[in-house]
Amino acid sequence: MMTMKMKRSLMAAVALALPFLAAGTALFHLELVASYPEAEEVLQASPNEIWLQFSVQPDMEQTSFSVRGAAGRVELGDIVAGDSPEIIKAPVAGTLAPGTYTLSWVGAPMDDHPVRGRYTFEVAAAR
Repeated sequence: MMTMKMKRSLMAAVALALPFLAAGTALFHLELVASYPEAEEVLQASPNEIWLQFSVQPDMEQTSFSVRGAAGRVELGDIVAGDSPEIIKAPVAGTLAPGTYTLSWVGAPMDDHPVRGRYTFEVAAAR
């Protein structure tokens, strides 16, 4: 049987451990930390490649992105790992016409649930 002193000690130990447990789970949460093009960026020319960098290495089987413009879905090449394990990239198959584009992504770290996001960027008209 637990004494009152033992219960207090156990509760104190749990209270001390909670911040460390929460921090440990946050280390594996996937977030978008950088991209090309960036959100709300106005490009002066069509990009040759699009890349996303996440806070942790994504599971390539659960991670992808797509781009849509006024004319519909943009054709991209295969999505592959980038120069570091946190980056995925794909070549743009052709030239993007001037206009606003929406990049939608889904990603998941190894053995965790998917996270989704989207942002827009613009390709400016030639001057």
